[in-house]
Amino acid sequence: MALLSGQVSAQQRSRPPGNSRQPPVNRPVISPTDRLVVPRTDVPRSDTLLPDTSRNQSGVAITADSTQADTLASESDLQSVVEYSAQDSTIMDVEGKEVHLYGEAQVTYGTIKLQASYIRLNWITNEVFARGTYDSTAKKEIGEPVFQDGPETFNSRELRYNFKSKKGISRGVVTQQGEGNIRGDRVKRDNEGNLYIRGSIYTTCTLTHPHFHINAPKLKVIENKQVVSGPFNLVIADVPLPIGLPFGFFPFPKKKEIGTSGILFPQYGEEPNGRGFFLRDGGYYFAISKYINAAITGQIYSTGSWGAGVASNYIKRYRYNGNFAFRFNRNRSGDEIDRILRVPGRNDFSLLWSHAPVPRGNSTFSANVNITSNSFNQFNAIETQRYISNIATSSVQYNRSFGQYARAGASVRVNQNFGRVDERTGIREGGKTAVSSDFNFGVNQIAPFALNGGTGRWYESFRLGMEFLGNYTVSNTLTPIDTSFSRLGFIIANPVDTARIRSSEIVIPFEFANLPTMLRDAQFVGRYSLPISLPNFKLLRFINLTPNISLQGEVFTKKYNYEYLGGNRIRIDTVNAISTEYTYGFGAGMNTRFYGTFFVGGRRLEAIRHTVIPSVSFNYTPDFSTNSGFYQRVAINDIGDTRLLSRFRGLNSGFGGIGGGGSRASGVVSYSLNNSFEMKLRSKSDTAATQFEKVSLLDNLSVGGAYNLLADSLNLSNINVNANARIGQNLNLNFNMNFDPYAYIPDTRGSFISNTGIKINEFAITRGQGLARLQNLNLALGTSFSPKKRNENPQPQPNTSGTTLATEEQLEFIDRNPDLYVDFNIPWNVTLNYNFGLSRIGLQQPSLVQTVNITGDLSLTPNWKISAQSGFDFVAFRPSITTLTLYRDLHCWDMSFNWTPFAGSQFRASNYSFTLKAKSSILQDLKLTRRRSFYDRGGF
Repeated sequence: MALLSGQVSAQQRSRPPGNSRQPPVNRPVISPTDRLVVPRTDVPRSDTLLPDTSRNQSGVAITADSTQADTLASESDLQSVVEYSAQDSTIMDVEGKEVHLYGEAQVTYGTIKLQASYIRLNWITNEVFARGTYDSTAKKEIGEPVFQDGPETFNSRELRYNFKSKKGISRGVVTQQGEGNIRGDRVKRDNEGNLYIRGSIYTTCTLTHPHFHINAPKLKVIENKQVVSGPFNLVIADVPLPIGLPFGFFPFPKKKEIGTSGILFPQYGEEPNGRGFFLRDGGYYFAISKYINAAITGQIYSTGSWGAGVASNYIKRYRYNGNFAFRFNRNRSGDEIDRILRVPGRNDFSLLWSHAPVPRGNSTFSANVNITSNSFNQFNAIETQRYISNIATSSVQYNRSFGQYARAGASVRVNQNFGRVDERTGIREGGKTAVSSDFNFGVNQIAPFALNGGTGRWYESFRLGMEFLGNYTVSNTLTPIDTSFSRLGFIIANPVDTARIRSSEIVIPFEFANLPTMLRDAQFVGRYSLPISLPNFKLLRFINLTPNISLQGEVFTKKYNYEYLGGNRIRIDTVNAISTEYTYGFGAGMNTRFYGTFFVGGRRLEAIRHTVIPSVSFNYTPDFSTNSGFYQRVAINDIGDTRLLSRFRGLNSGFGGIGGGGSRASGVVSYSLNNSFEMKLRSKSDTAATQFEKVSLLDNLSVGGAYNLLADSLNLSNINVNANARIGQNLNLNFNMNFDPYAYIPDTRGSFISNTGIKINEFAITRGQGLARLQNLNLALGTSFSPKKRNENPQPQPNTSGTTLATEEQLEFIDRNPDLYVDFNIPWNVTLNYNFGLSRIGLQQPSLVQTVNITGDLSLTPNWKISAQSGFDFVAFRPSITTLTLYRDLHCWDMSFNWTPFAGSQFRASNYSFTLKAKSSILQDLKLTRRRSFYDRGGF
């Protein structure tokens, strides 16, 4: 027996005039308070099974107590109670075993909910029928059926559904499945929740009349999984296009998951760097779980080049998140001459890894790895910023704290410089790579005389700590060796690699075959220090006096012993032993601050204030050259002349420390003078909260240097001048200069001749070389312009654009990659940077750098945006890489046009690309792309 409960609105017992269907004659209207029990026809009827009842004219039993349980309900074909209600009227057809519901009718059965203007419910067949009604006033159908089963909702013109078999059929259905919108003429639903649709369209446009759709005679919607289509074609703006496929799969993204496993369709086009036509970045995506995913992709080129890659994102909530990507490319030249000469190909690779922990506990592990071959970015990078990048840095770090005071850490770092482009081959050469391993251990500073809190006495501010740093570096940049007799004063008896006897550094390929050479050139270096903080004192109320004590040293794994063999020849023996070298010193520093105010009394300018911060410090370090453990005095010729040679700084240092100059006593006086200027302005408005406001004119202008009282020559250090200011609201200025006060003379010593010259112990002004020699000058100006925001705190607006709301994972990806998206809310923005640099050491010819760079974007309309990036190199007198991009928001589509009129190099082709694609991630491969290169070198 089917148990039905009815509810009827008390507001209205008759339908409004707009309804064309009249209630059946001689059919009872069920009271809104009645609970109807309908007996099954195959069960013997027995009045004794019923509670106290009365019978109506048709013999239907109506219970007087609506709370009384029905003993036949357990034998019903349905699993739960079918509840119904109607706003207009509820008509009981006893003969037809049906209930007719009129006016905002609703039937609920478990998770199924049906709403319509008219619903007919048959309790014998367990079938429900629903449709809308024609409103003669509005002249349209109203109250069309809305069928909801859990999270799924279907709109249709007419619907028939069986509660028992869970099958149904409808006409004119509209349903939302994932990001897709499905519409069909006739739809069948099976007992597993799958839909079979005829005369269907599939679109991600949410408008009533969509901009585009996929026209398919047949569609199958597999519940919570995907849409499967038969032959289909694309229709844009109601125009059928001859673009289609024999079948299609449209998966539904799973909740709390980055995506759904599936095929990644490759991009196609022609390679501007000479590798020919390509299919690129096609493969398979694995949605392993909501914590990790992976994608395996490949690429192939018509000239024989190929590539493969793997990428993954992972996350562990409240612990860490990261991503990993590795790509390998085998590039073969497309030039016919290279093929005839059998020029070997190039292997390029790229490894990217980012691991970000969530701070917790007493240890952290983080990684930011970017390791690539020298020419990978040049021939494989698509992004402009990566193509023009010439450096890459990587680091993997682990840090741990032990209690309140101790800490330790370790890291591995890789620093790469990809070298310069060879003008003949067009390939980057001379790339430098350095791999270093560092570890540290330290004890935070403690106050030994105030472990229990102290009483405020001066000596209780004395603090002591400890720091140890270790480093081991392997590099393909080998230090040159100068073995000339004119410089050293003796002849080295040891065999010396003649390839390293040169004036400039030596760069060898960073590959496994050269590893022994690089390891011989490497050495472990450890540094330790004992930072000591002494109490501060006040002198004459306004001068701060800060004494200091320093103790630091280095730990080496190699030690050198020297032996004079006669005939101006010295043999150097290397001993593998752990040794240490240390220094200590003490000193004090003084600083103060004073002001000067210049009253102007102008219309708005009230005064200008000048702040001066002078500081002077003195540091003394004893002479350690007498320590035989650090230095060895060795005879260098037969007449008895001797030299002081370092036991730790040998061939790898180029004998830069052989003289032992760093070991001699020093008494260094350092000075600096910092200045800042600001003006005091009256407020523009009389109603302002403050009468005056301060505006900075010059944030800092400093001059500094040092003088060594105990040095036998070259006592004065270089003089540094630095300035920085913020001019107005947008202009930033940074300026620095470095002056050498000493003169230089040409270097004529032996074969090791430097174009820098030799610094002599005479001031530059005495040699007619000016007051001081300018060594470095750098000037940087930067500004940006954008309109003021109309509303700093805008109220959130409802989503009326019809676009699909982003998921949490998509928003996180946008935050990590803002350059890949366009912000249409900003009307326009322009950023301008100017850089000027001059470098000249000694007698070298000065080298200049002078560039200007500009980037900007403009929202022509709420849906149109144009952006540009360019620059100009005044030294080379040519523009830098220039890109122009045009965006168009087409509601459910994106259009972009990217043009590179000038690629910045004769070895990179100028090109353009045009892309028109659907916004939805489900239809990301539904796009039209056109690319063209204006110049093709013919090689890789």
